[in-house]
Amino acid sequence: MRLALFGGTFDPIHLGHVEAALAAADAHSLDRVLVAPCGVPPHKRSACRAPYRHRLRMVELACKEDSRLIASGLDEPREGGAPNYSVDTVERALATLRFEEPLRFIVGADAFSEIGTWRDAERVASLVEFLVVGRPWPDANSPSPPTARAARSVECAHPASSSAVRHRAKIGGTLADLAPPDVCAYIWQHALYRPEPNTMGP
Repeated sequence: MRLALFGGTFDPIHLGHVEAALAAADAHSLDRVLVAPCGVPPHKRSACRAPYRHRLRMVELACKEDSRLIASGLDEPREGGAPNYSVDTVERALATLRFEEPLRFIVGADAFSEIGTWRDAERVASLVEFLVVGRPWPDANSPSPPTARAARSVECAHPASSSAVRHRAKIGGTLADLAPPDVCAYIWQHALYRPEPNTMGP
C-alpha cells in the first residue's frame, strides 16, 4: 500500500486541503492519505482557534469525500501539552503502520520553505518523500535545499484558506465555496470561530 501522511493544524480543514490530498493521491498513485491534525503545532502553540477534538472531527467529516482519505489521530496532543514535531510523528508512523516505503509526506509550499526551522529537519528528510503542494522552491532553476532532495511537486491551486473560513464564520458569511458541506454544518452547529461573547458589560 502506498501511503502519505498529510499533517497540519486544519483549523479548519477546507476544500483546498481536500483537493491537495486528492491531487497528491492521483499524481503519485497513493492508496491512502492519512489526514492528521496537529495537536499542538510547534510554530503556532497558541494559534489554534478550535480545540483538537473539533479539528479532528471536521477532518473526519471532510474525509468522507473520498475513500482514499483517512482521518488520523496519529498527531494527537501529547501528554503535558508538549508540541507535536513532525520528526516524532513520522517516526511513529514508521513504527506503527504497514505500507510500501517510502512514506510520503504532503506539505504546503509555504511550510516547506521553512523546513530549515523544523526540529531534526535532516532526519525527517531522510525518512520521507516530500510531496509539496505548489512550487517547492522559489525558482525552478535554483538549486534545491539539502532537505529537499526527495521533494516532488503537487499541482493544486484552490483558493480556500483556513483564515478565510474563520473570517466568514466570524461574520456569518457563506462557507459553501470554502469547505465541504458537512464541515460547514459542523462549524455552524458548534458556533466555531464566532466572536467571544462580551462579558464585560457596557
